[in-house]
Amino acid sequence: MDLIRLDPGELFIGTSPAAVHTVLGSCVSITFYHSRLRQGAICHGRKPHHVCGRSGAGLKICRELGDHVQCSLEFMLSWFDHRGVPRQELEVKLFGGGMMFATPASGVENPMLNMGRRNIDTAMEFIRVKRLHLTASDVGGPWARQIVFYTDSGEIKLKRIRKSAQELERLENLS
Repeated sequence: MDLIRLDPGELFIGTSPAAVHTVLGSCVSITFYHSRLRQGAICHGRKPHHVCGRSGAGLKICRELGDHVQCSLEFMLSWFDHRGVPRQELEVKLFGGGMMFATPASGVENPMLNMGRRNIDTAMEFIRVKRLHLTASDVGGPWARQIVFYTDSGEIKLKRIRKSAQELERLENLS
């Protein structure tokens, strides 16, 4: 089994067995798994949206595909669509989106400080609109997460990590 390190802004589609490791703070990872094909996909999205997307003529792939949750999900879903996988057969899991940066003492929430919540909301809206089946999630909260995704079984191993914002940034840049 191949061991893959997934860095922020990357995605991986496994057509043979692989264990994909990543560390998440405010970023989110979404996994797609199809049991009959025993194939899975995972992304490590840093930001919620970017308009590149799909048209009736095909799928446009932008330079920033992996950085954006919306773009990554569109790409992964298209990959399974083109293989004839019915969407109701995909197992979807969502992780991350931690609140890694403290809100101001004034109590007024700055949307830029709550990137984790925006990433979660984007992923959940995509899952709802595309009528996908969310089978597991561990999102939000004040902690980071370390996950390992097994592309041939859909299994996830998850460990929550409580780190400062500086430590987490260092971890995400090293992972």
